[in-house]
Amino acid sequence: MGYLRGVVHGMIIGGAVALLYAPKPGRQMREDLSDRLDQVRGQMQPVIDQAQGVVESARPQVERGISKAQQQAQRITRRGNESSGGGPAYGGSVGTGTGSAPGPGV
Repeated sequence: MGYLRGVVHGMIIGGAVALLYAPKPGRQMREDLSDRLDQVRGQMQPVIDQAQGVVESARPQVERGISKAQQQAQRITRRGNESSGGGPAYGGSVGTGTGSAPGPGV
């Protein structure tokens, strides 16, 4: 999508530069730019449709991957809780410590 964004930005900048250096009267220049914009839209539409198709076809795989990762994270969390007797998964106890940052070299 970064490429497509660059193309659109290039078209906008190119249009602005064309208006600044236009040798034609305003009305004729607007008509020419409108025609050119319609041409570019026609050329870009297949690319946009293809990109949307790729996103839609990849969506189920991504959703399955996310679901598997969530399930695995839940299993790991459960396993950690079971091995520590229901405490935090990292094995420490809640509420201990002085509340200050560790000293140098820690």
